[in-house]
Amino acid sequence: MTQEGQGRPVWQDVTRMAAKQHFVVLDGLRGVGALCVAVYHGTFIFGGEPLFGEPLFGEAYLAVDFFFLLSGVVIARAYEERLRAGRTRDYLVNRAIRLYPMIMIGAALGAAFYATSAQARAFVSEWTVAALYALALLSLPVLKESIFPPSHGITPLNIPSWSLFFELFVNALYGVIARHLHTRRLAILVIVSFALECAGIFHYHGANFGFHIVEFWWGFPRVMFPFFAGVLLHRIMTPDRLDGWSVPPSVLALVLMLTFVISIPKHPTLNAACDLAAIALIYPAIIAIAMRARVHRFEGAIFLWLGALSYPLYIVHHPLFLWMERFLRASGMQGAAPAYVWIFAAIACSGVLAVGIYYVYDIPVRAWLSRQASRKIARAA
Repeated sequence: MTQEGQGRPVWQDVTRMAAKQHFVVLDGLRGVGALCVAVYHGTFIFGGEPLFGEPLFGEAYLAVDFFFLLSGVVIARAYEERLRAGRTRDYLVNRAIRLYPMIMIGAALGAAFYATSAQARAFVSEWTVAALYALALLSLPVLKESIFPPSHGITPLNIPSWSLFFELFVNALYGVIARHLHTRRLAILVIVSFALECAGIFHYHGANFGFHIVEFWWGFPRVMFPFFAGVLLHRIMTPDRLDGWSVPPSVLALVLMLTFVISIPKHPTLNAACDLAAIALIYPAIIAIAMRARVHRFEGAIFLWLGALSYPLYIVHHPLFLWMERFLRASGMQGAAPAYVWIFAAIACSGVLAVGIYYVYDIPVRAWLSRQASRKIARAA
């Protein structure tokens, strides 16, 4: 789940919106997905009665598949020509600079939470938490449940980071093979990874897998199919096909949100088929239409802010929710209001903190790293 071109404050981008309208809508849809994921995680941390028998946005795990598909489109459009010219090293450095600063912050928030948790200290020591943080800095998965018994995830300090491990993997793979990835080979790769993901989806009765240790290997086809399908979609949607009729971006956002709501839990096979249809049909259609969409200035500004918020909110909301839930429990305020009030309050607070982290930490750190990388490349040249 990434966004290109975030080196400037968002308010400066509003004036440049007309030149990059296609990406404004894509970035905004990413932000919508990140907000739905935050609500989904909030129902587990803060509780909350199911609505119509299901948690609110109970299918929001599909947002990760949408992010992977979107990443394939955006990264191919930004880097494919440069990769064909042999600039693989520059690409890999740029991707690391784009992702790692926020990964470090998310893991630090999670490490601080568990290092100060009496419940967690019954299972792990501060040294184990420190070792887990070192693994998180390297974006390496945890593959033994005995290391951190309270969690069964491959990134126990910050649950959403599991998708960033697979994002980094597929980004690196694409960078290595892009020069040789002719369209026919790309189509074969998409078909093979699609078949493997189909097997995983019907095995687990849905696409919600890859983040647990026991499902770890299934995460590779889960990321490879949508990402390389996004690369293929980029090649299909040539510039001459970006003009013509369009759908209002708000309608696309509504359709995306509906896919996070509809599920058939009493019919596992049908539920798996619905997830597969969303990943292979609905999401490519949404992105293809979004690439042709036109936005007015006000709507575009909202989508710009959603896009800027998407990655910071996605990567920090889970540990921040844990801290907020601890505070509510310790202060006795947890039962003072319905769970969904606290969920949306937590999202609002996390959003404000995410914006602050984005401006105060993420932009300056990435700018500094980019300057250092440029100097090293210049010296090498």
